[in-house]
Amino acid sequence: MKPGPRTYQPTGKIDYKQLRKINPEAARRAVLEYLKTNNHNISEAASIFGINRPVVYHIIKKEKEGDLRDRAKRCPSTNPEGHPWRLKIRPLRLKQNQAWAGKIITPP
Repeated sequence: MKPGPRTYQPTGKIDYKQLRKINPEAARRAVLEYLKTNNHNISEAASIFGINRPVVYHIIKKEKEGDLRDRAKRCPSTNPEGHPWRLKIRPLRLKQNQAWAGKIITPP
């Protein structure tokens, strides 16, 4: 980086991770409010809160969706308990692979 005057002076840092432990929605709202005050400078917001730019983009995406709450960690497409029909298909596929008689049930 070349020496010279900076165009902005970050005054302090906010510990986003600590704030997120207390209340994730409030932490995301704080990032969004900061973005409004600094002309939507994502790099500066990320450096002030000590997070990566993709996290800021993720927060903006959550705001556009209208829900700042945390989502479930388990994905139903990879979790057999998420789809009741997967429990029926798996034994039948195993039987088919072992050359046993059986039809594969298609999901509803």
